[in-house]
Amino acid sequence: MSDDNITMLAAGVAFYALLAVFPALAAIISIWALVLDPHDITRQIAELSRFIPPGAAAIIEHQANEISENTDAGLSVAAVGSLVVAMFVASKGVRGLILGLNIVYGEDERRRLAHKATVVSALTVGLIVLTLVTIVFIAGLPLVIGMLGLDSTLVTLISLLRWPALVLMMMLVIAVLYRFAPYRRAPRWEWLSVGTVTATLMWLLGSLGLSFYARHFASFTELYGSLGAVVVLLMWFWLSAFTVLVGAELNGEMERQTRHDTTVGEPRPMGERGAHAADTLGKSHSWRKR
Repeated sequence: MSDDNITMLAAGVAFYALLAVFPALAAIISIWALVLDPHDITRQIAELSRFIPPGAAAIIEHQANEISENTDAGLSVAAVGSLVVAMFVASKGVRGLILGLNIVYGEDERRRLAHKATVVSALTVGLIVLTLVTIVFIAGLPLVIGMLGLDSTLVTLISLLRWPALVLMMMLVIAVLYRFAPYRRAPRWEWLSVGTVTATLMWLLGSLGLSFYARHFASFTELYGSLGAVVVLLMWFWLSAFTVLVGAELNGEMERQTRHDTTVGEPRPMGERGAHAADTLGKSHSWRKR
């Protein structure tokens, strides 16, 4: 982790994530307003505070309320404009993640410009779509449940199951990043599982820990004034990017502890697998062999 400078790499990703979050919010609420009342989604966005530190949740809720107050069903141009801005800035963050994962896996980026642009665009669109699906899943499900008039026990059960489903969705996102973002022959899914689960658990525990710390031990408003909530949000984005890179470090080092081919397709001899982690042995493995 120290050799790969993943704390600095995570900081770059967090910066672009902070720039992208508010255009993305504007796009989500504007698109929602084409069909339903924009105030409904702003009320449901508060549900995300279970996973977000309080200062960060407060600034997101405030911005969502501001946007919804100035949004009506005719602002489809604003929705498209916000979505384009969000995609452009988010693509910078995705490029940062690709750079970080290449460094973690010991790879040099050698994709042609068109190929790299396609990968970045696909991952960016996928992440934005998944974010939209997640928001709709969190915000829209209570509205659907309310319209169906289901039994209260069933409503409680469905509401509770939303959060494990959200965690599984997070695990899927991380696994897809590990498999397709680095420039290397893709590892098999089983060689991504440990890092994926570790990164997800670290993200959950880290988010809860940061929330607890910000709520009970630190006053970011006293330290940073009106920027306190923004600092908390930036720290949470940094934490999220950092845990993804830590999980990749774990996956890469695990691959280097076996002589077996960890990449997809037919097994190839070491040195011909197209992946640094699969083509090299770690020190502890070499020591045991000696």
